[in-house]
Amino acid sequence: MPDPVAPFISELIRAANETDRLTKAERARLLQRCAATIRDYRHQINYSETPANDGGPNDVAHEWSEMARLIDLFSAEEVSKALLDAVATIKAARTLLEIKHEIEAEDGGGAA
Repeated sequence: MPDPVAPFISELIRAANETDRLTKAERARLLQRCAATIRDYRHQINYSETPANDGGPNDVAHEWSEMARLIDLFSAEEVSKALLDAVATIKAARTLLEIKHEIEAEDGGGAA
């Protein structure tokens, strides 16, 4: 099954390398998509049905959402760095979800 997030990761890498060519609205949309993607992964990975993160100021998804909201305050270089950080975070979350699926398959389809 093709990975639906792989094209988004490619888009983020491309955008990070060309951030100065993007409008501020485009930068903000990408950051919002990063935040939404990581929140979705957290929801899928969650084993204990308790929040994986508090969503507060030390949360990367919150950081990206705030950066998008206040996009005029951030340089192209700062946005580029945030997009590359998002790529690494999304890849790590994707790996964790794959591991969770492997464990569930070994356990007969469900976690304890």
